[in-house]
Amino acid sequence: MNNAFLAAAAAGLVGLGGVGIHGQIAQVQTAQQVVSAPDYSDEAGVFSQWLTPDAPKCVAVAKIGSVSRLTKLTPEQFQFVRAFYIAIPPISRELPPGDSAMVASASGRSMIALVSGGEVCARFLAPDFVLSMLAQVGRGETEAVGDAI
Repeated sequence: MNNAFLAAAAAGLVGLGGVGIHGQIAQVQTAQQVVSAPDYSDEAGVFSQWLTPDAPKCVAVAKIGSVSRLTKLTPEQFQFVRAFYIAIPPISRELPPGDSAMVASASGRSMIALVSGGEVCARFLAPDFVLSMLAQVGRGETEAVGDAI
């Protein structure tokens, strides 16, 4: 992947309103600019305890469920979230851990989490537009790009 693509991808994701598992600030450098994703952990409400730099790497699903409403995602939504997670700053070069996914909701905020063995080891704050896309994926909606193959 070239640096221009990474910079464009990071610039597009800066407005996500989410942070990766450790709330790190991602930087993608090109010859012309540095793009950083802001740390929105202060806006995460009850989820902030799991989105800060000092948060534990893995958290029991039950612990998250004790402060929020959990919704299990479909296998298609899981694959969408897994692909989306690797593109969120800090951009990952590895598939995140998990064999399913869920959305935790509380006080008007949502956190998407990848689940493995009753634990969440990959998570991010989810803005409304991501939740909307998740709903579309869950309904099996697609956007026509051209002629069918």
